[in-house]
Amino acid sequence: MGERPDPTVVYPPSSSRTLRQLQQRFSPCLIVARRRVEEMPRPVLRGSENRVACCEYRWTAIEWGLRFCGGTASPAEEKVRRPRSGAFILTNLSIGHGITHWYMASMLLMLPVIQKSLGLSDFQFASLHTIRQVSSGSATIPTGVLIDMAKNQWGLILTGCMIMAGIASGLISLSPSYLYLAVVIVLLPLPGTIWHIPAIAAISQRMPDRRGMGLSIHGIGSQLGTSLGPYGTGHLLALMAGWSAMEAWRSVTLIYVAPAIVMAVVVWWSLRDLGSSGTSPNLQTPLRERIRGVGGLLRNRTMLKLMLVIMLRNMGFNSLTIWVPKYLQDSVEDGGLGMSTVTAGMNVSLLTALGVLSSPFLGALSDRYGRKKVLIPSLSLAAVLALAIGQADDGVWLTLTILATGLFTYSLGQILQASVLDQVGKGTEGATMGLVMGLNNIFSALSPIAAAFVVSAYGLSAVFYYNAGLWAAAVAVLSLISLKPPPLAAGTKPVAAG
Repeated sequence: MGERPDPTVVYPPSSSRTLRQLQQRFSPCLIVARRRVEEMPRPVLRGSENRVACCEYRWTAIEWGLRFCGGTASPAEEKVRRPRSGAFILTNLSIGHGITHWYMASMLLMLPVIQKSLGLSDFQFASLHTIRQVSSGSATIPTGVLIDMAKNQWGLILTGCMIMAGIASGLISLSPSYLYLAVVIVLLPLPGTIWHIPAIAAISQRMPDRRGMGLSIHGIGSQLGTSLGPYGTGHLLALMAGWSAMEAWRSVTLIYVAPAIVMAVVVWWSLRDLGSSGTSPNLQTPLRERIRGVGGLLRNRTMLKLMLVIMLRNMGFNSLTIWVPKYLQDSVEDGGLGMSTVTAGMNVSLLTALGVLSSPFLGALSDRYGRKKVLIPSLSLAAVLALAIGQADDGVWLTLTILATGLFTYSLGQILQASVLDQVGKGTEGATMGLVMGLNNIFSALSPIAAAFVVSAYGLSAVFYYNAGLWAAAVAVLSLISLKPPPLAAGTKPVAAG
């Protein structure tokens, strides 16, 4: 057994010779230090800077060993916590992502029911979605900057997202009027909106060479939540309609408070150390410089064009997810198909179901061959399928068309996110995605109102032409952009943080 260091002695890093001597004398301690050092971000530098950084890195490891073997560590420090694996982190991020989308998708199914219950017009119905998106965008931009600065609090922030989802659901259950609902619905998108920023940043830093696939797997959670949410909620509405004394939608939104609180506990247990290990170090950059860096993105022509593509895609996607539930449930006299909540919920679930299979496949293809080679044909097919939904009658053809559309609904969003992150440096992921997602949510907030004018002028089924036109415009703009290739397609392999 090697010599135990004296905890009262200070061992300054005066030379590499001293470093080697300490390594030889205290080798048992370095076994402990090696475990500790696995949780530290490794320096990725070149030349003389790399030698200095690696020397400091090794000194930090020895310092951990001295503290542990010298008996100065606290009991909590002596119990070395094994760092969470990348698969564990990605799995739990995806599950939490799915829960936030379950709540959002369930509310999209219930809003037409709430509209009839409260006697709202189509424009009031559309304005609720506009308020929801403006709220999401307004919160995303400052959140992105703050998330980069508060990496050690990522786990707490994600836990707060779950608590907020329960609070929003409970408040919506009390809605007496349009004005109350318009105020409360501001909270509805915030859990998912805030969740995206630290989750996307963590995945981008941990999986730089497989960013597309990592974000697509994270997106599987959202697709499962978006698929299962309406299906489960449709059945709950039917059950509560015959059992509950209050209106069914009020009972369901009240029930949804409890699962959110339970998931908050699970998220805290599994992801509380998300920003403390396995990601790049938190750079001590002043807030003013971070804001200046975000402003610089608005002067980048490639980024601006890419943001336009994302905005057009989001506007088309939002119109699809907002108006399909209404199209399925409205009466035939009003231009809809007159489905029950259970049947409509099943069809809305299919709108994202196949994306669970296509997302990792399309993400991996984009990592290998480039983003545009996947995005352009996929967006083109999505536009054609959206048109087909409006032409299909109530039956098997409609179900199959909706199912096929699900191949491209959510999965393309994750690939577009990866395209953005390919263009920026490490450590700015939160601010970048906050800006991109925030501005897009704000500008695309006009989409539900524009779709309402289309419906008012040409009928409910005309909204699918509106959706297809937006996606076709996204393809046209994307074809004109020269994107920086992802690391794997470019033949480079960056080192993941940590």
